[in-house]
Amino acid sequence: MKIASFTCTVIGLLGALMAGLTALGVSPGFIDFGIGFGEIGMDSVTEVITTAFWGGLAVLTFLAAIAFGVIAEKE
Repeated sequence: MKIASFTCTVIGLLGALMAGLTALGVSPGFIDFGIGFGEIGMDSVTEVITTAFWGGLAVLTFLAAIAFGVIAEKE
């Protein structure tokens, strides 16, 4: 369980890093849903949705890491 906790922590840190990079505009937004925001000049909407995706992924994996850490046997 300690390995699973460590793995989830690393994935959560990578998700938080990607959320930060997307929010700063370094990494492009990739989630579009095909709504067509680019046609009306709202290109930043995809970056906001992508940032929310990465942030949500980071939070969920951090919560999983905490759960695995709690159920791990104590030494």
